[in-house]
Amino acid sequence: MNIDGVLVVPKKIVGDDRGNVMHVLRSDDPNFVHFGEAYFSAIFPGVTKGWKLHTLSTSNMVVPVGEVRFVMFDPREGSSTKGQYDDVTIGESNYQMLSIPPGVAYAWRNSSDRSALVLNCATELWSAGESSHLPLETYPFTW
Repeated sequence: MNIDGVLVVPKKIVGDDRGNVMHVLRSDDPNFVHFGEAYFSAIFPGVTKGWKLHTLSTSNMVVPVGEVRFVMFDPREGSSTKGQYDDVTIGESNYQMLSIPPGVAYAWRNSSDRSALVLNCATELWSAGESSHLPLETYPFTW
């Protein structure tokens, strides 16, 4: 990844003829900080969500169903990657965890032809002042 602090970590899928176990986050993973909360976000085909910006929480996201393209923008003052964009597509066929530190804005689009499911294992509990939803025009990006 090109943005300072953003990580893409391959995750294991263990499967057999009965189904799959899809690993997400372990307390002994190198990028584990601590646990705040976990939640799912469903996104319909072709829909874009974002921008989302956290001030304290690191977002640790996997896509166990579908495929989602994430775009990140670094507006952080003093960051070596200030003003840069980056993107990655993750999902069932490219199963990885995307870890986005606080202060980096992100948007995401379902790039599959069915509903996708994003699981975020956030490092902080949600609170009204900790995260912002910004219009897509805030950081213009061509999808």
